[in-house]
Amino acid sequence: MTENELITKQQLEIEMLRKKIAIADDCRRDLYKVLFNIGAPLNDNKLLYSKEQLKPFFKIVDIFDL
Repeated sequence: MTENELITKQQLEIEMLRKKIAIADDCRRDLYKVLFNIGAPLNDNKLLYSKEQLKPFFKIVDIFDL
């Protein structure tokens, strides 16, 4: 494989990874909205979870770095 071919291959891989990261970021945002059932514009707790009920959700947020 020539140097130019390697550079081309690496650039294609970088572009593919950038797209995957963008998709993952969108998924994380959607997951956050689902977990907390956020309602715009107030960002309220529409399902009226107690603080105790929300604790597992906060652990998930920490894992996914939302």
